[in-house]
Amino acid sequence: MSYFTKKAKKLLKYGNDCFDTLMIKHLKKGELRKIANSRRQEILKQTILSENQKRKIDELFINNYGEKVPFCWHQYFTAYTGNFDEKYIPELLFVPEFEHYMNLKTAYVEVFADKNVIPLIAKANDIKTPKTLLSCAYGIFRNGANEAISKKEVISIFSNCGNAFIKPSVDSCSGHGCLIVNMKSGIDSISGKKADLIIEELGNNFVVQEVIKCHKSITDIYPKSVNTFRIITYRWNGKIEVMPIIMRIGRGNAVVDNAHAGGIFIAVDDDGSMHKTAFTEFRDMYEKHPDTQLVFEGHKIVGMEKVIYAAKLMHASIPQVGIYNWDFTIDENGEPVLIEANTSEGSIWLLQMAHGKGVFGDKTEDVLKWIRKMKSLKLSERENEKG
Repeated sequence: MSYFTKKAKKLLKYGNDCFDTLMIKHLKKGELRKIANSRRQEILKQTILSENQKRKIDELFINNYGEKVPFCWHQYFTAYTGNFDEKYIPELLFVPEFEHYMNLKTAYVEVFADKNVIPLIAKANDIKTPKTLLSCAYGIFRNGANEAISKKEVISIFSNCGNAFIKPSVDSCSGHGCLIVNMKSGIDSISGKKADLIIEELGNNFVVQEVIKCHKSITDIYPKSVNTFRIITYRWNGKIEVMPIIMRIGRGNAVVDNAHAGGIFIAVDDDGSMHKTAFTEFRDMYEKHPDTQLVFEGHKIVGMEKVIYAAKLMHASIPQVGIYNWDFTIDENGEPVLIEANTSEGSIWLLQMAHGKGVFGDKTEDVLKWIRKMKSLKLSERENEKG
C-alpha cells in the first residue's frame, strides 16, 4: 500500500504532522472497509456480545486507550472460535496506529521489505534462506552469487534450472505473483512457456529460488506447498517479544499456503503442538486436512523452538523497525528456513482468530496506554519514543 495518495501529497505543504494524520485516517478507512465486507458481516452476525462482555471491552479500552472502540471486531473474532477476550485488538487500532507508530522510520521499512535484502542479513546470522538461483533488483540481473550478469546469461541459466520457485521481491503479498516452474531445455514443463517469455513477464524485481524440502512433520500435513509459520515479533521495553504463532497450510493442489489464496491456518503452540481446528479466511473449519486427512490435534511440528529463536535473532539484528512479520518453515533436517519478512500490514486477524485471544496478552493494557500516548504527540516527538 502506498502512503502517498494524491490527497496526501496536496497536504505535504502544511507539514509532516498534517500528512501523518491524514495517513492514519487513510489506513483506518481501509480497515473499516474490510470489516464491512459482506462475508465478514455474515460471520460477525452469528455472535451476539452480552452486555457484560461489552462492559469489559469498554472498561479496558476507555481506561487505557482513552476511548471506546467499536464492538464489531470483538464480535467478529469471537465468532471464529467461540472464545471471547476483551483483549482482542481491533484491526482499526493495529495497522493504522500500533504498527504505524512502531515503524515510523519509513526508509528502513522499505529497505527491509525488499526480499533481496533480508537474505543477506539472515546469512550474517547463520540463518538459512532458500538458495537463490537468479534475481533481479531494479532491472539489475544477478546470478546466485549476486554477480551482475546480462539478460542473455539469465535466460541461459534459467532455461535449465529445473524445479524452482519464483516470487516478486518487492510489493508482494498473499502469494500474488508466485509460481513454480520446471525448466528444461528452455521450456517450463508446467506452463509450456519459453524461458525468455517468463523472464520478460517477471519484470524488474524478482527472485528465483530452489524449491525447499520441508521436514516430514510438515509434509505429512500437506506436501504440495511450503507450509509456513507466521511469526510476528515486536520491540517492547528493550526486548523482542513474539505474538501467538500460526501455521499456514496449502490445500487443493495449491503451491502457496496464504489464506487470501485459499489456504488454511491453524494455531501452533511454542513447542510445536498444533491446535484442534484450522480455518479459512471466511470460517470454513477443519479438524483434519481436507486433502491428506491428517488430524491436526496431537500433531507436533519438530524444531519450533529453533524457529522462534531465529525470528527473535533476526529482529534483534535490525531493530530500526519496531514490528516484523516473519514467514519461516523448517527444512528436512529440522532447521529453520526464513522465507521472507514483511514490514507492513501485519495480519493479526489470523492470529486472533486461530488462537481465540488477543495478541498482546498481559501486555495489552501497556500497549494501549502507549498507543494513547503516541497519538497525543507531534510526529517529531513520536520518532523519539520507543515501544
